[in-house]
Amino acid sequence: MKLIAFLTFVVIFQLRAEVHSQSFNFNETNTTVKQMFKQIEKNSKYSIFYRLDQVNLDQKVSVLAKQGTIENVMSQVLRNQPLTFEVVDEVVVVKLAAAPDASVKDIVRGQVIDGTGQGLPGVSIKVKGSNIGTSTDASGNYSFNFPANSILVFSYIGFVTQEMPINGRSTINVTMADDAQALSEVVVTALGISRDKKALSYALTEVKGDSFTQARENNLGNALSGKVAGVNASSTATGPGGSSRVVIRGNGSFSSDNQPLYVVNGVPINNSNNGTPGTFGGRDAGDGLISINPDDIETLSVLKGGQAAALYGSRAAAGVILITTKSGRGSQGLGVDYNTTFTTDNVITIPEWQYEYGQGSLGLKPTDAAQAMSQGRLSWGPKLDGSDVIQFDGQSRPYVAQKDNNKNFYNTGTTFSNNLALTGGNQNANFRFSVSDMKNNGIVPNSSLKRNTFSLAANANISNKITFEGNAQYNIEVNKNRTNIGDFTRNPNASVGVMATSLDVRTLAPGYNPTTLREVQWADDPFVANPFFAVNKHQNEDQRRRIIGSFRTRWNITDFLYARGGAGIDYFTRENWIIGATGALTNLAGTFEKGRTTGFETNVEGLLGFDKSFGKFSVNAFVGGNMMYTQNASNGLNSGDLNVPYNYFISNGKSQSFTESFGESAINSLFGSADIGFNSYLYLSLTARQDWFSTLSPTSNSVLYPSAGLSFVASEVWKSKPGWLDYAKIRGSWAQVGGGTPGPYGLDLTYSAGAITHLGQALMTISGSTIPNPLRPFTSTTSEAGLETRMIGGRLGLDLTVYQKITTDDIVSATIPNTSGFTSVRLNVGEMRNRGIEMLLTGTPVKPGNGLNWDVSLNVAYNENEVVSIAPGLNTLAGGQPRTQNAFVNHYVGKPFGMVSGYTFRKDASGNIVYNSGSGLPMQSTSIADLGRGVPPLTMGLNNSFRYKNFSLGFLIDGKFGGVLYTSTNAYGTS
Repeated sequence: MKLIAFLTFVVIFQLRAEVHSQSFNFNETNTTVKQMFKQIEKNSKYSIFYRLDQVNLDQKVSVLAKQGTIENVMSQVLRNQPLTFEVVDEVVVVKLAAAPDASVKDIVRGQVIDGTGQGLPGVSIKVKGSNIGTSTDASGNYSFNFPANSILVFSYIGFVTQEMPINGRSTINVTMADDAQALSEVVVTALGISRDKKALSYALTEVKGDSFTQARENNLGNALSGKVAGVNASSTATGPGGSSRVVIRGNGSFSSDNQPLYVVNGVPINNSNNGTPGTFGGRDAGDGLISINPDDIETLSVLKGGQAAALYGSRAAAGVILITTKSGRGSQGLGVDYNTTFTTDNVITIPEWQYEYGQGSLGLKPTDAAQAMSQGRLSWGPKLDGSDVIQFDGQSRPYVAQKDNNKNFYNTGTTFSNNLALTGGNQNANFRFSVSDMKNNGIVPNSSLKRNTFSLAANANISNKITFEGNAQYNIEVNKNRTNIGDFTRNPNASVGVMATSLDVRTLAPGYNPTTLREVQWADDPFVANPFFAVNKHQNEDQRRRIIGSFRTRWNITDFLYARGGAGIDYFTRENWIIGATGALTNLAGTFEKGRTTGFETNVEGLLGFDKSFGKFSVNAFVGGNMMYTQNASNGLNSGDLNVPYNYFISNGKSQSFTESFGESAINSLFGSADIGFNSYLYLSLTARQDWFSTLSPTSNSVLYPSAGLSFVASEVWKSKPGWLDYAKIRGSWAQVGGGTPGPYGLDLTYSAGAITHLGQALMTISGSTIPNPLRPFTSTTSEAGLETRMIGGRLGLDLTVYQKITTDDIVSATIPNTSGFTSVRLNVGEMRNRGIEMLLTGTPVKPGNGLNWDVSLNVAYNENEVVSIAPGLNTLAGGQPRTQNAFVNHYVGKPFGMVSGYTFRKDASGNIVYNSGSGLPMQSTSIADLGRGVPPLTMGLNNSFRYKNFSLGFLIDGKFGGVLYTSTNAYGTS
């Protein structure tokens, strides 16, 4: 279980060049008041607040304004109604025209706040039974001469109206409670379409951007841990630029990475790993999420179910995560926001070694340097007694416990982030430009990550009917000295972890002989790196430059018909180099390699939408199409052993080699969606998407992905519902989505030029050992049902979901006889099932009375996964294994995905452990056995947030239960 605690103090400097008016140009005839309010808000910085029971929104008006002020425009809009208005900073408050009353005589002042303790601007405050009143200013404060002993009525759209008697008081502070029935929450759904949340027939969780900047993570995926029910986020101990793994509602495929599609401002982005370590080591070279700057995030929406993500078709089997970044807004002058964050990292998990016995074997200390070296990883000596003992370098040192090796090797990691954002604009155009600088120094010496992000968002009203929005992000990421993991080679962590308990890690520094510059050996195997040589001499660096950009244009053809078109691109270039240091025990000559990878994905999209009400019915529908094209190319150079030591460049190599790869693919799609509502409580949602794939056989290269859902807001029609129940909704959905699309040239034989020639030409030979097969994407059929409630004035909420996800036609590699000329064949035969339940419980135990607010949320999810079938005659599929090669991750029919299995103690018929008669050590079993689930089925997150005035304190506890963890470190330490 991991505990994250954060205390946030944010200082925002607002620098504004004041402008006292904003001009409007309107020439509207026969336009409703509602439409005019929308036009004013869209074309300016102003927000308009009003009560539905006071304003006739359907009244037709005509407005003519040329360089007019807000006062001039609002006067024309309201001239035929008994209303007045007040402009408070950037808020226009519409209220009933007040008649003068001679009885007013007492001054009453105070502040009106919401449930979070924030002041509410524009709250209407009237004397009950009259039109005497006022409204709150931008900070929620008010002051007015009210009649003595009268009753004040506080009203605000979206909140419960409250009545407060004056009773001789001069100060009355009020906390407004959410009105669950009046609130209409709008969320961003697939393809960037905004929808009323009560109309959704599936589970959708929206996370606000500020939650990612309070307890900051370098990788956005890691920050999701514990925040969303059904989302299992995990990270690996691979350094500041390491990748994250996010799985939604369980693993569903053998052949894919089971990670969701990430979409930023409508642009699907590349989140593939740039390098993954295996059994014999390697480096985690990071993923695509490391490019996302948390300071730029406005909202993050998790589309967990099939129907939620169905409009993304063949890319939606593992769910979709939508990221919407901050945009510009109209303002008086230039807005400047600056924030800075500093965090520290330390080693949190240290093996619990025994410190009673020290270096040695069979109860004996080493007697010479050679023996000490051979026993560098063994702590089977006698009891520690403080006497001098010979060590690997021939020096004698006290035979005492060294409990601080981790402290003496690792650093305190630091991350310093600075973000500057500029906002501005007017009624026709606005922008936001931000610059971010993040510097991380890792806990492993000499490892670091530096990321600079430049972001620009712009919106413009080209005309009364045409709008434009564009986003662009440019990243420069430099990661130095990613550490090797998995094996001992070049891996400082493994060496520090298994060092004998009486050996001080500092005696290995600086890792090399000052005279010969060769690596100093300290353990039995030369492949066990000297940790200081690994961090001081072996070096690597990679640099990625990335552009993520998009634009959308919308044409409102009529008030119910619109067209939208746009395009987006995710383009990156990554360059890297790796130095295998001269003098290393595993290669004295040294090596040098470098590489370059470029990749991009473009999406061009267009749709035609319809949004109109017909009496009690409403229809929100659209049809459209998308063209996706992606391309990746890479090349690599390797020097082989160096001719001249310490000169790290390719042409200095004895056996230089060159590699190159290229791939491209495309998907063309047509899609449609229809949401039909009845009387604001019953909603039917239907979608369909047809994908055509360039990598499939032309005779069968398309797949249809349909979905259907129903939402019923019971609280809207339940007239006799209990008083404590504010809102209740029942929902259900069914969908089919896809994944695991075969890659470029995956269905064809590939060839390479061999060494044998004929008539002077090289003969081509078949590359690879897998028979090509006409594969297709696997299908994920999902169904879910849910219940949403809000109770006790919005202070308690419950969101409950049950779901099932069945994957069929999964791509599995099956072994075939070598006599075929191949070793395997890939088939669409796998099947896997996920069933689960998710719960989100929210509450506000403490409401602001004295300024303190306490919000709490608990999310719990349980996922039951089962491998239904793998392939005919195949009941086990191998996954991976660690360097010890005595434990495995396997998939078994009838059991969950990713079972940890391995050897256990050998036992006799009576169940007793069998020992080796010669060594006295327990013997290993002859066959492997299941040791437990590799993926925890139960996850939870408990989030608490406290606010008092301008201070906030929060903490998140997240946990995963029911899984097992195999550690090679412990395996070496007990062998």
